[in-house]
Amino acid sequence: MSTQDVAARPTWMTWSTITARRLAAVTAAGALLGLVVGGIGGRLAMLLLARLNPDATGLQSDDDFTMGQFTGATFNLLVVATLLGVFGAGIYFVLRGLMIGPRWFQILSISVGPAVVVGSQIVHTDGVDFTLDPPLLAIALFVLIPGAYAGLLTILAERWLADDGPFSRSPAWVALTPLVLWIPLAPILGVLVVGLAIIEAVRRTGRGAAVLAHPAWPRAARAALTVVFAVCLLDLTVDTSSLV
Repeated sequence: MSTQDVAARPTWMTWSTITARRLAAVTAAGALLGLVVGGIGGRLAMLLLARLNPDATGLQSDDDFTMGQFTGATFNLLVVATLLGVFGAGIYFVLRGLMIGPRWFQILSISVGPAVVVGSQIVHTDGVDFTLDPPLLAIALFVLIPGAYAGLLTILAERWLADDGPFSRSPAWVALTPLVLWIPLAPILGVLVVGLAIIEAVRRTGRGAAVLAHPAWPRAARAALTVVFAVCLLDLTVDTSSLV
């Protein structure tokens, strides 16, 4: 990048406003899908498993939710799922630039990746959650939920990030409102903001811009994500084999 290109970058105020609006758009999409897919979808999945296993109704799940019953813990589940959706939105905001290939491949890859990575953390061989019959259904449901969340997130977030999207055209106080959802996750938001600001500061120098523009960085990031995916896939496969 030339010195002229660096000088042409937007002012810090303009950059901050644009970045905040874009983060707010992704946050809104992540929170909504966390609530619907993770919260409501997860509760319905547990309800289905309880109906297929009548003896399990009333038991406490490994996450301390009552199986087959709507209790006060259901509200807690919805809140936690929404916040996890916000956290997932932050990850998507950082990594969305690594997507490659045609749009269908982007949606597929960004669905399969979280499905395996998050699914490997959810599925476990101890406790009662995955001892219900049929075990493959329980595993499939809780691998599908993060995959569906991520796939729908890229569709909804990219639509809201468009230049003619609602978060680009709305007044600032309206567009930035979803950022309040980060309050319970303030330390994570702080790390995200500081990281973005450092990268932007480096990009505003001629040498820094040239270094950041080197294709080795996205290749290394994709390679690292591939390794994480492979390790989690192996872990998920082993746990599935033990449960089935």
